[in-house]
Amino acid sequence: MLHTRRLLTTIAATLLVVGLGAGTARAQTPADMAAAVSKTCAVMSGERKADPQALQLLLLMDEDLADANPVALGLYRGVVHQCPKAYLSYEQRLHSHNPFANGSLLGHPTQLTNSPVNLTSPAALPEFPMRCRGGHGIASANGKTLVVKFAKASQSAAQGLQPGQCSWIDRTVRANEPASIETLLGSDAEVQNGVAQINAGGTWTFWVVDANTYLRASAIAKGTPAKKP
Repeated sequence: MLHTRRLLTTIAATLLVVGLGAGTARAQTPADMAAAVSKTCAVMSGERKADPQALQLLLLMDEDLADANPVALGLYRGVVHQCPKAYLSYEQRLHSHNPFANGSLLGHPTQLTNSPVNLTSPAALPEFPMRCRGGHGIASANGKTLVVKFAKASQSAAQGLQPGQCSWIDRTVRANEPASIETLLGSDAEVQNGVAQINAGGTWTFWVVDANTYLRASAIAKGTPAKKP
């Protein structure tokens, strides 16, 4: 089943490259990716009919991110940043075996829960683990917020980090992505303790969402744990 899913996603990525432009280089331009993100958001929200290319985009959104397909990952990050509410509604409908609103490819999504979704909460948006290597001055305190301002490593975290550097596990931090992490903790003392430990060195893992100007972390753990604590 997993093998079949990966095969279908690979086919979808290939078709997306062909559909967005003449050749891989064109398909990976920011303008092409922005167009793909906008189209996916429009279909998820019910504002646009799902044509064959849109269905390919939706298939890519179901990609297993552990496979690190760069096209799928770029599309996924773009969609959750541009239209998080439409994405969450679509995912809820998908799990109910009816991904399109009102049983149609058109129209606005129906409310699937009586409980409002707080989209500003770190738990409401997909989180990604980021690895950092502590070092003198990388961490500081701002009241009850622990702030980590890091240097973007020239390689993925899996390939190694220098003190003061952070990177995604499977790729580098892009030029247009934030270079700081903020974590709200319970007390000033907890923040000061965290600052001291991170500045002392070691490897740290942050579970973050992109908050535009910074990365917001909902959890921190020392080392390289596979799961969020």
